[in-house]
Amino acid sequence: MNACTSKILFLHGLDSNRESTKFHAIDANQKFCIEIDYRNLNFQTVANFYRDIIAKIQPEILVGHSLGAYWALKMSILHKIPAIIANPSLSPNFREDYPPIDEDDLEHEVAQIAYLELGDEILDMYAVREKLEPYMLVQAYEGGHHRLASPENLNSLIQHMQIHFLNK
Repeated sequence: MNACTSKILFLHGLDSNRESTKFHAIDANQKFCIEIDYRNLNFQTVANFYRDIIAKIQPEILVGHSLGAYWALKMSILHKIPAIIANPSLSPNFREDYPPIDEDDLEHEVAQIAYLELGDEILDMYAVREKLEPYMLVQAYEGGHHRLASPENLNSLIQHMQIHFLNK
């Protein structure tokens, strides 16, 4: 498989960072991951941070895992940027000020693809699949775990996004 030619912004999960296996598995010439401490920043501060980062980097595709996938969904619609989400946290409960992902976050024309490893020991990916399937392509695999057993599978979804939605 050829390296991705699109500019990728990877949004890491809660208590994760740019050393994440997901970020390193992405085969892209231009990929970025800016670390953020979600636990100590409120929803609006994180939203403002990602708006600023997106304006500076101008990514063509957002890729997010877990809480980063939550933010990828939020930023995808706001900035009209295609997104690939992996084992997303749709209802974060580590802070009171995070609203759950709802139909307004999902019902739109921006291309989004979900990658789910159903063996997730932290989040119920079967319920996530049921919620997301009416709105986007969902690739679900039996087994795996929350941190993703096969993060390299994100690359074929990135290629799919480039070919079908970015015309690259």
